[in-house]
Amino acid sequence: MKNIYIRLHICFCAAFCAALLAPAARAEDWKFSSSFNYDTGKYGGTDRTDSIYIPFTLKRYYSEGDIAVTVPLLRQSSTGQVIRVGGSPMRMTKGGGGAVSTSESGLGDILVRGTFIVANEGPRSCDLSFAGLLKLPTANKNKGLGTGELDEGAGLEFAKNVSPGWTVLADGYYTIIGDPAGVDFNNQLSLDMGFSRKLSGDLWLTALYETRSALLDGNSDPRDLSGTLDYSSSDGNHYFGGLLLGLSDGSPDLGLSAGLSRRF
Repeated sequence: MKNIYIRLHICFCAAFCAALLAPAARAEDWKFSSSFNYDTGKYGGTDRTDSIYIPFTLKRYYSEGDIAVTVPLLRQSSTGQVIRVGGSPMRMTKGGGGAVSTSESGLGDILVRGTFIVANEGPRSCDLSFAGLLKLPTANKNKGLGTGELDEGAGLEFAKNVSPGWTVLADGYYTIIGDPAGVDFNNQLSLDMGFSRKLSGDLWLTALYETRSALLDGNSDPRDLSGTLDYSSSDGNHYFGGLLLGLSDGSPDLGLSAGLSRRF
């Protein structure tokens, strides 16, 4: 396991160094985005967890990749059985629950993410990027808003235009999850696949199926289906809204999101 950690750390650092050393794009080098995300579910227990997640992301584009920093705000009502890992709610305990529910809010875990384009051959080609992810433990562990530990991950992102207006998507990531005192989390493998479809000149639909391995043995692997509509307005803003449906006890039953982004 130590060798895997060292190799992943090297891959993560290589992705960021490659993106930093690449020449900057010539126009609209930056993008700001934010969204309001609400999800609710029992995650295999008897008690419901409701959370509101509001990330603020600043992304810097380069000719061969990008780097993004996300600073989120989080409010969660739960019995302490569910936490955010990499921005997604995950069950961190076993058993049925029964504890008193409390509401906590504050800063979430800051996420730093970079991608390096491995292959990009233009329209009707395969696009492949290497991604690195770092989760900084800025969320308050005592409030149940995070694990209080550093996470590192790396993966590949694939996209292929199969016809005008249709793009097939597939991503895979492996993340080393930091272990709080007294807890032995599993490292996490995440896979998603789906498509992006142009509905009109300015409106796109993206649908994804995602599965992730559970943090603890015996818990259900999170699996969900999501759909997002993205609209590009004449004022230069992009508006988007999404719906998530949980397909297993490890996922929220329902998730709703709405947000906007703008390049400059």
